[in-house]
Amino acid sequence: MSKQYDAIIIGTGQSGPALAARLAKEGMKVAIIERKLFGGTCVNTGCIPTKTLVSSARAAHVARRGDEFGFTHDGSVTVDMKRVKERKDGGGRLYGRNRSGETGLPASGHPFRPPGHSHLL
Repeated sequence: MSKQYDAIIIGTGQSGPALAARLAKEGMKVAIIERKLFGGTCVNTGCIPTKTLVSSARAAHVARRGDEFGFTHDGSVTVDMKRVKERKDGGGRLYGRNRSGETGLPASGHPFRPPGHSHLL
């Protein structure tokens, strides 16, 4: 069964969901095709996850140098890589909500999201 769309958005990086929402709001029938997680490379594997790792490393570094910053702590500073990775992977707090595809898309005229991969012929 084939379906007709006014617009097909391939990928949900920075502009994909915003464009789909805008087109749907204007009354167009829109499909969004995303291979895996909404948000594109920056949100899921690039910028944001990398910055969370760097931030955790920086926090440990500064804590170990507490005396230079005017505070002391009992014991050594240790890094729990399981928790650092959980934080990097979203942990439900930082950016995980953007991965579902629901955030920011209109309630009425919701763009259709077929599962799977796309390619142009």
